[in-house]
Amino acid sequence: MQRIFKQSFILSVTTAIALLFAGCGESKVAQCNKVINVANQASTLGQEFGKNPNPVKGSKALTELAGKIDTLAKEMKALEIKDEKLQGFQGRFLTLYQEISKELNNTATAIDKKNLPAAKGFLGSLQKSSTEEGSIVQEINSYCSAK
Repeated sequence: MQRIFKQSFILSVTTAIALLFAGCGESKVAQCNKVINVANQASTLGQEFGKNPNPVKGSKALTELAGKIDTLAKEMKALEIKDEKLQGFQGRFLTLYQEISKELNNTATAIDKKNLPAAKGFLGSLQKSSTEEGSIVQEINSYCSAK
């Protein structure tokens, strides 16, 4: 009788520990914060660049900004996110950052070649990307604030 009680106790404790570890995955809020943190860094880069455009640097400033956006894209890609909806946001941000970096580099090249019509076209694409970013930010904020 004592042996059965001891085995039941051990089984119960083992089950409790297993359930405890199963519930130890990152919460939705923690995962949201990881994605939003990188998105905020990208947004800050764009705002700072917009406030302090340096015409003296010209295309070099655009290329430097593209490099910083590339770094953030790598950070976004490296995030370990388990929530499927957040993985979708992560992927959308990643694609957006890759497109922005490409457009920044294309704009820099057009400026270097003194191809102003092309540069204006690329800048138009960048403005469209900014609108898309705003949409993704609204969606993720709505998702992450829901219980």
